[in-house]
Amino acid sequence: MQNTRIKILALFLILLAGSLGADFVQAAEPGSMPLTVDGKERVCLDCHHRANIQSNEGALASQALCFECHGREGLQRQGGQAAVSLRVTPESFAGNRHQVAACVACHVDVARSPHRTRVGAQCLSCHTVHGEGTAHDPHLRVSCQACHRQSSAVTLNRTTDRVVLSRLSDRGLPLSLADHRLPDTGDPEFCQRCHVPGNQVGAAAAVLPAKSLLCLPCHYAPIAVGHSLFWTALAVFGLGLLLTGIFWFSGSVQGEEKSFHRKLSLGSEAAWSALFSRQFWTILKTFFLDVLLQRRILQESVKRWSIHSLIYYAILLRFGLALFTHFAYFFKPGGALAYALIDKNHPFVALLNDLLGLFILLGLAAAVIQRFIVKPPHVVSEWKDNWALAIIGALVLVGFLLEGARILVTQIPAEKAAYSFVGYLLSLLFAVFPADWPATYVYFWYAHAILGALLVAYLPFGKLKHIFVTPLSLVSQAKKEE
Repeated sequence: MQNTRIKILALFLILLAGSLGADFVQAAEPGSMPLTVDGKERVCLDCHHRANIQSNEGALASQALCFECHGREGLQRQGGQAAVSLRVTPESFAGNRHQVAACVACHVDVARSPHRTRVGAQCLSCHTVHGEGTAHDPHLRVSCQACHRQSSAVTLNRTTDRVVLSRLSDRGLPLSLADHRLPDTGDPEFCQRCHVPGNQVGAAAAVLPAKSLLCLPCHYAPIAVGHSLFWTALAVFGLGLLLTGIFWFSGSVQGEEKSFHRKLSLGSEAAWSALFSRQFWTILKTFFLDVLLQRRILQESVKRWSIHSLIYYAILLRFGLALFTHFAYFFKPGGALAYALIDKNHPFVALLNDLLGLFILLGLAAAVIQRFIVKPPHVVSEWKDNWALAIIGALVLVGFLLEGARILVTQIPAEKAAYSFVGYLLSLLFAVFPADWPATYVYFWYAHAILGALLVAYLPFGKLKHIFVTPLSLVSQAKKEE
């Protein structure tokens, strides 16, 4: 009997709760989800369920739910002195890659009450950040929507330190941010929404070429040659290597003195046989001690080794960082490590780059003093050495000027910019002079690129060709001693 009374009481409470719930639904405020569809009363699960948005059917069902409100004519909210449209139409998705993407896959925090986003569309929940080759720069301070929306009204939000879509047109009128059409990123004029003279978002005054493979010894750069300037430098570099190789094989190779083809064949055979024999460890030891650690220079003079190491190891470390960044981005482009390494404003990257650049300048200054002031007997002032020192020195100096102009133009906050301590100090100095720094930055960039291309083209012809010749000579000598 007692169980029967409990069941009757539970049934009564359920009916009472259902009645109250129906009254609450009927009393919902105007503008909420429609209570009927095609004359039929809606049930809770029409809205409050999780469709499989990874399938086309689930994604389209999710879109249909959002379009019930956001597809209405006249849906808007007040934006300052004028209304901003919140209407989204299926036509704005036609033909683009989001045509069958669920709205909540991007707007991850709107399926709640109150129905208002805090973080906006989260593009990186599906996509990864750009590498250096996609948009000529990772553009980590630029929101995805600022480029990948049809609207070209963008602004620099100083609170978040990001370039974002603007809510106002160039005439100060409110814009609808509900247009989901994607622009043609292949259009040459696409980047000019930011990269124009007089822009207010901290961009260079012109669209600059991408970095080149030739920049890799000092910078994270794409595996591509790029601009015609770099193609010219690569062609001259290749010609120099060819001439060096011809000179290398002009003597006797394995007893052969006449046939170049025979010399090349014997040299290749000897190299491969050495790699798969006990000589390999001798060669590896020689490479480690004499090439990487510069043992023979250290045995000659500690001072000379110190000067050489400031330049040599600084470049080697920057090259190593660039290669490691490539591996990190290739294997996990969305990872925190790759994201930090491709960010030139990250404290570790900024500090290391400026520190190593300063080491190169210190090494060059010491080399100049040694060569032109101290003049020890073993130093021979050849014009080829002087050209090498001049090109490297100018390259690094212009690189620092470029960094200072970049920090000033992009308006990086002091707490971030200070890690690039040399560039930051130069940016403070530049700020004193009322120059057109977005345009000056472009000139600095091309000057740095030209000097870099000149250095690459000069490598096989000047004294710097010892970078290639000396390791081969040391390894060859170790092989003979074995």
